[in-house]
Amino acid sequence: MNLRDQVLSRLSASVESPCCPDDAPLMLDLTIWHKWHHRRGTLPPGFEGLPQAATAAALGAVAWVVAQPWEVAYSGIEVVIEQNDTERRIRYLTPLGTLTARWTLGPDGDWWQVEFPVKSADDLPAAHAMIAARRLVWAPSAAQAAVEAAGTIGIVALELPMRPYSDLLHTILGWSEGLILFAGEHAGILAEMLAILEAHAQEAAQRLTKLPGHVLFAPDNLDGQFVSPRSFRAYLQDSYRHTAEIAHAAGLPLIVHAGGPVRRLLPLLSGSGVDCVEGIAGPPQSDASLAEARTAAGPHLTLWGGIPQDLLVTVHSEADFQAAVRHAAQEAAGDQRVILGIADRVSVDSDPGRLGAVASLIRS
Repeated sequence: MNLRDQVLSRLSASVESPCCPDDAPLMLDLTIWHKWHHRRGTLPPGFEGLPQAATAAALGAVAWVVAQPWEVAYSGIEVVIEQNDTERRIRYLTPLGTLTARWTLGPDGDWWQVEFPVKSADDLPAAHAMIAARRLVWAPSAAQAAVEAAGTIGIVALELPMRPYSDLLHTILGWSEGLILFAGEHAGILAEMLAILEAHAQEAAQRLTKLPGHVLFAPDNLDGQFVSPRSFRAYLQDSYRHTAEIAHAAGLPLIVHAGGPVRRLLPLLSGSGVDCVEGIAGPPQSDASLAEARTAAGPHLTLWGGIPQDLLVTVHSEADFQAAVRHAAQEAAGDQRVILGIADRVSVDSDPGRLGAVASLIRS
């Protein structure tokens, strides 16, 4: 059984019937790291010219290859995009008012949102109009391209839209203003917005299961600092359950991305039918080692991670890095529902020497 088959088995096999070697396989999300260094010609010696999947394989890992065969478009409203080398601004001209969002280019080469369309409750009608105008434009060939890129050494993740609650707070309301609005007197219009986005999300799940790929992937960046168990039950639980049912009917597992402390949410995710959570790590990044996450989650949820991404950066000592990798490998040993990885993904400032040492440290 090769590494990719071991990963797939840990996502789908019964925990009552051991499926794999005791040593957990390593799977790396090199998406941001590889893209950033490839564009700048700064890939480490020996990796120049290698595509992402081959790079992961050279590092002793299964490749995580994401396919997003859709884009967001808007019908009936004008969308104005202005962008330069460091800033992007988008204006949504709705019949009920103009909304503006703004991003700056972060040091990781990704866009960081610094201004949200909704500034106050007065903007909610325009936001409702914007969401009602939203459509998904499909490009199924992206999934086949990902399958070809992954070959026999990668897992193809078919990316879903964000959960509606996560989408509203991450991209439209912002967490500070958004949580205040959810706690206020605007339940009616927010519920309508969530319902529109929910219909889009579940339709996307149905369409994605018809495309080639290994898993459905929810890029929700869950963070227990902002999403309480009460909020999860109110706004996320049924959405995950519905998508999990669609995925399982098609024989696909559902993987959810976590981007912060998530221990309190693990049993709720498992109970909602989610198969795997990406981004499991102890301090300094998150709040649960693999062993602690297993205790919280129960036996059925697959845990992916164990190695905090912060420790691949040289501001932390080499000794701390090596100890963390070995500790994660020890906690994963014998657990048929663990996939080792860098939680939540490999950052662009990761030290190449440390990245190259992860697989050998696990084996040792």
